[in-house]
Amino acid sequence: MFDVAIIGGGPAGLSAAVTASVRNKKVAIFDSSDFSPHLRKASKVYNYLGLPDISGEELMNKFVAHAMSFTPEVIKNKVIGITQGEESFTIGTAGDIYEAKTIILAMGVSHSDTMNGERDFLGKGVSYCATCDGYFYKGKVVAAVSTVPSALEEVEYLAELCSEVKFLPLYKLTQVPKHSNITVVSDKPTGITGTERVTGLSTTGEYLPVQGVFIFRETDPIENLLPDLQLRGKSILVDEQMSTNVDGIFAAGDCTGQPYQISRATGQGLTAAWSAVSYLAKKAK
Repeated sequence: MFDVAIIGGGPAGLSAAVTASVRNKKVAIFDSSDFSPHLRKASKVYNYLGLPDISGEELMNKFVAHAMSFTPEVIKNKVIGITQGEESFTIGTAGDIYEAKTIILAMGVSHSDTMNGERDFLGKGVSYCATCDGYFYKGKVVAAVSTVPSALEEVEYLAELCSEVKFLPLYKLTQVPKHSNITVVSDKPTGITGTERVTGLSTTGEYLPVQGVFIFRETDPIENLLPDLQLRGKSILVDEQMSTNVDGIFAAGDCTGQPYQISRATGQGLTAAWSAVSYLAKKAK
């Protein structure tokens, strides 16, 4: 049981981790990537106060070193779902399930849009985790749509269980799948179809009769994690204390909207952590 679970290891998430750790809280950071790979690609950052003319890689390394000095638990699995209980939250990942008293959402901007039919068939043939749900499709034909090369391992695992996997990589595929029952489809998906459950996947070139669709992205649309979360457009709606409409859940950084600035993210991360600590103190009375 963690006091504060932080989903995302960018500037906002690491700032929140430092502040929560300073207040002696048990902190977990969920980060399946290399701590803000987008910022690491920046050749120069000119406007971060006190550190002029620094590369994104150098700046992130400093952020990570500072946060890790407090030894939070780092969980390298992607979060695929959050469930609210009476006293805590359950956080589901591809590898395990965790419990936390509060959550700070700091996953940055999702660059992915949901497919037509995706929400309608979530839990009815649509899944984001082969490890979690692959067994339910043993001996069946499924589609796997991926925007990230790292998901190929998940696709290979599906091939061990399913009779056939229709693989739609939405990137330049450089590695040939190992299993012979993986069929690479070069068309792009346009929509998931079905009645009670998934029966097929429409693409720009053909219709694929399948019994399940697995979708692998670096970041999923925010509303897929927690359907009750109130949004403003594609951003999480927060107040000045970084509180969301769900008690015990806070948000910080780019996932709360523009402007997308590092200083704003670190400031919001600090505020979200303070709010989480205050929330825990009130609950303890």
